[in-house]
Amino acid sequence: MYDCNIVIVDDDHIILELLGIILEDIVSGEIISFSDSTKALAFVKSEEMKKISLVICDWLMPDVTGLDILAALRLHNNTCPFLMVTGSATRKLVVDSMRLGASDFIVKPFVTADLSAKVERLINEISID
Repeated sequence: MYDCNIVIVDDDHIILELLGIILEDIVSGEIISFSDSTKALAFVKSEEMKKISLVICDWLMPDVTGLDILAALRLHNNTCPFLMVTGSATRKLVVDSMRLGASDFIVKPFVTADLSAKVERLINEISID
């Protein structure tokens, strides 16, 4: 288990709960969940973000998109890994996300083992730095 704190953002409550359950088997730290992208954006801009090791965020949400949250994160923290979750990995999304600094992607529906592997790799990368 990794001792780190993770933020997850998804407007789909079922996906949010599923991500939380999967992450509970990987990390012993705090898992902070947001179904409201506006509240997630405010959190990313706050001092509380300093204790976060990884952000997992849906791309397409009402009000604020995953790209908006990624852009705000990069203004305040250029090193925190960001895993973009999407139901449709278009070329434009991939290019825009990489340009803004996304660390990786996972496409819905995802396999638990794939998500776990990506999360563990991203956490290990920050542990090495």
